[in-house]
Amino acid sequence: MPAARRVVLLTASLLLSVVASAARAAAPPTHAGFRRVAEAAYERKDFAAARDAYAAALALRPDSPRYLHGLAAMQARTGRDADALATLRRLVALGVATPVERNPDFASLQGQPAFSVICSALATNRAPQGEADLLAELPGRTGIVEGLAFRERTGELFLGDVHHRCIWSRDRDGRLTRYSAEDEELLGVFGLALDEPRQTLWAATAALPEMSGFTAAQKGQAALAAFSLTTSALTRLFAVPDDGREHLLGDLIVAGNGAVYVTDSVSPIIWRLAPGAEELENFVEHPAFSSLQGLVLKDRTLLVADYANGLFAIDLSTSTPVVRPLAPPANATLLGLDGLVAVPGGLVAVQNGVTPQRVVRLALTPDLAAVASVTVLAAALPRCDDLALVTLVNDRPTFVAHAGWDNFDPAKTAHPPAHSVLIFQVGAP
Repeated sequence: MPAARRVVLLTASLLLSVVASAARAAAPPTHAGFRRVAEAAYERKDFAAARDAYAAALALRPDSPRYLHGLAAMQARTGRDADALATLRRLVALGVATPVERNPDFASLQGQPAFSVICSALATNRAPQGEADLLAELPGRTGIVEGLAFRERTGELFLGDVHHRCIWSRDRDGRLTRYSAEDEELLGVFGLALDEPRQTLWAATAALPEMSGFTAAQKGQAALAAFSLTTSALTRLFAVPDDGREHLLGDLIVAGNGAVYVTDSVSPIIWRLAPGAEELENFVEHPAFSSLQGLVLKDRTLLVADYANGLFAIDLSTSTPVVRPLAPPANATLLGLDGLVAVPGGLVAVQNGVTPQRVVRLALTPDLAAVASVTVLAAALPRCDDLALVTLVNDRPTFVAHAGWDNFDPAKTAHPPAHSVLIFQVGAP
């Protein structure tokens, strides 16, 4: 899902209410709270206040390209050119890029040789990196393809379609057919996961405006769906319990004992369906969670991506799960991570919340306590944009590009235009 759908903007009046409530509850400050303060200050042209708020946000999330850009812009706006240049160099070091070259916030830096060097370095960050092999091209798609699952036994590749509210199947000969029947019970399909021992294909589903037939009454609904690998029938639907909040189930994983863990990106909760259970349970909810995305299970540790807060490790070996944030290594960012897949020694992740969108390898320490390094496997390659989720196909990380999100604006059209969905593979050194 694109970054714009994961950002919630507050009005200035609502912001004041939130800040006041937090103060009364003695809640610790968050980088997102400081960001909202900065944005409100910028709107009223109080650039010094915006600068200080961005600095506070960055102190809490030092690998944020957004905060580095915002701080540099406000430093330039308030006559601190040397500081702005130093902040922009930190942005360059992350290997990403933001639009600074013609941004009026950086007008005071225009013409300075040091700024020209930074602009050249940002252009280099936008240039193609790495390699990706095209596994399949699916022309004429009018949906939004988000999730992938591969069945090694048959060579089938399953694809979750958010817009058409279905699952597609591509056989080993390249034939694409609709796997799930047309069923109004099924919401938009996001992540997929196979449970071969129990002959089940699991799907994370949610209602949102990009879904065909969406109604206001469905807003915030989400469910975990189970399909028979034998008949393709929808066998069970486990709705998220009605707790008065909106939900969006986006990705999932199946443990060896058959337990299913699924992330909720709107009400940031990790839900679990225990073996034999009749309903989803709120397994982990933590104050540091913001927008949960992909997850993998390594030994007894659940590794979970959070779009706004990086990567978390959750120890499942204790009676109460213990949540630990994993700090990024120097000159790297863990923000904007979406799909994850486990590879020897670490993870491969789709990082579609940075510019350019990219696929990266995250090397982990043996105790899963830290991210040792971030390596770009593919970025800014031709046709390698609008990235979605990732899976393993014959042991190679395989991801969706041209998913369809970029082609669709629910306010303008009820259906996305036809386009080619691309399935790429990368190596995982």
